[in-house]
Amino acid sequence: MTSGRHAPRAGAPLALDSSAPIEARCASLSKLYRVARAHRGGGDLFTRRVSDPLGSWAAAVAIRFGIHPTIVTIANLGLALAASIFVITQADQLHPGWMPGLLALVLWQLSYILDCADGQVARATGKASLFGARVDVLVDFFVHVVVICALATVLTQRADLPVALLVACAVLWPLNLFIGALAKQDGHAEHSFTKRGGTIAVIKMARDTGFILFVMGSWLLVHPQAIVFPVVAVCAFNACFLLASIGREAYLSMR
Repeated sequence: MTSGRHAPRAGAPLALDSSAPIEARCASLSKLYRVARAHRGGGDLFTRRVSDPLGSWAAAVAIRFGIHPTIVTIANLGLALAASIFVITQADQLHPGWMPGLLALVLWQLSYILDCADGQVARATGKASLFGARVDVLVDFFVHVVVICALATVLTQRADLPVALLVACAVLWPLNLFIGALAKQDGHAEHSFTKRGGTIAVIKMARDTGFILFVMGSWLLVHPQAIVFPVVAVCAFNACFLLASIGREAYLSMR
């Protein structure tokens, strides 16, 4: 999940006057959607094409009713937590067409859509702040934790899985947050892994939080007993990406 979405952005167009809530209440949702899109964040292919545009509609509603961006962030946490708790408490009843999987699919996606929306609201209304950025990062990390806990609980229903695999999955799962923080710290300087075009964009969907949550929720709905396959696939990709990042940074440090 993307971090720092509340951080101020210089020169952003179409900002609303945060001291004039009446202006927002009188504007149409389509106009507020355009305002939100002017303050959209980044992300990989699925996020850019699906989650972020939907987040702009959520942001438009929040702007319209004067909802503070931090409230949007907390709502993101609440949805992810509710879905994960339901998955955890029902994990001993796995079967195809598992309804907790449907709930996870819907609520995890809504949670991530709000994660895309909060920064748009903050920047569009002039309420971006370092404190809001920190809340966003902390909530992103907490959401990762509860999703990992939910998936790990389902995985443990298979007694033949080694403990090392569960630990590796838990450690590697939030790698995106860590790598993203490092990249933003140096302004993405010479990071070849930040490219978006062509085949690279498709490959990087394996690191796109919105796409990963979609796959995991769908798998929990259709065949939860086999959730080990997408979880291991994501973690294996993250492990390879981590090694590639180490190699890339080592090369740049000695160049």
